[in-house]
Amino acid sequence: MGRPMTAWVPDQPLLRVDSDSHEPALGGVRVSSLDPNLMAHLARYIQAGGLLQSILRVAVIPTGAPIADDLPDVFGHYQLLEDGVRFIPHFPFARGVSYRASFDPRRLGRAEFSEVLTLEFSLTAEQNGLAPEVKRVFPSSDCLPENLLRFYVCFSNPMRRGRVETEISLLGPDGEPAPDVLYRTPVELWGRSMQRLTILLDPGRLKRGVGPNRELGPPLKVGQDYMLVIGSGIVDLSGRPLRETFYKRFRVTEAVREHIALEQWKMVTPETKTRQPLVLNFPRPLDWVLLSQMITIVSADGQLLGGRIVVDQCETRWSFIPSFPWARGHYHIRVESSLEDICGNSVIAAFDRPLRPGNDLAYEAAKCSISFQLA
Repeated sequence: MGRPMTAWVPDQPLLRVDSDSHEPALGGVRVSSLDPNLMAHLARYIQAGGLLQSILRVAVIPTGAPIADDLPDVFGHYQLLEDGVRFIPHFPFARGVSYRASFDPRRLGRAEFSEVLTLEFSLTAEQNGLAPEVKRVFPSSDCLPENLLRFYVCFSNPMRRGRVETEISLLGPDGEPAPDVLYRTPVELWGRSMQRLTILLDPGRLKRGVGPNRELGPPLKVGQDYMLVIGSGIVDLSGRPLRETFYKRFRVTEAVREHIALEQWKMVTPETKTRQPLVLNFPRPLDWVLLSQMITIVSADGQLLGGRIVVDQCETRWSFIPSFPWARGHYHIRVESSLEDICGNSVIAAFDRPLRPGNDLAYEAAKCSISFQLA
């Protein structure tokens, strides 16, 4: 994990890399064992509008560059803990890159807080392991609507940034790259584990009445066959190229321009005293990532139920397997209004239709819950 601090006395402040044992690149930087007096001053500092970035700073050390105060910062967010502060980078720490973390409480303006902690670290590059491969692409159906908004590409290994534009393309019916179809974002849209990539189709061409749509029409044509190509030149964090080029072929069907109607969902309830799944069946595919985040089960007393979610049947079936057997009682299925289908249509409105103002919007938002009883 790099160079740790040379010594640590129990109950004294400690600055360290706070890594995930399964995915080290998902780690952050933590300063802990701070005394209650310092923590109280930190809390007041934040309440007064102070930024933790000025107290706990993480920066990149460029190769061959001297150590200085003007190193480029790593951007992320901060958590105030019971006995310290944690920094979590917006993007995972890259392997083979050197970083410098510093905790400087002197900025609180208190003479008693004079101890500055520093730590230099790097994630070692993995030398062993298998070459990466594409595990799944979502939506998983071979028939996708004309106004499809996004793809999710899931890799077996954490991948490296910088090659999406050159290695990922969408081929049209003639086998040539379809022009102006994929939206090239300024920053590649990787998940925190660097194993899931989001690829957007040009939203300007999807939204009716917008300039690109008027000039070029929708990016996909109904009845045509297309192919998403993930080139083998994309590499993982250790520099290994994709095992082989990946292809996803699909045919384009009619556009979907309706909001998600919860009343059209079909529910299969489980038996009490079992861990049978609660099942929701949808009339059309919903967003694979959002399905694991935007639907939760709550008991009558407001307790969130723990369990495992399974999404299958080309994202038209959602199953919840509880951690403990179902008990008799009343339950609520809470559905966040930001849940979307694969075209960006939400529970509130269609992707390319304005939100309905006033009472209509409040009424729809209030309906984002489904109740059921287990006897």
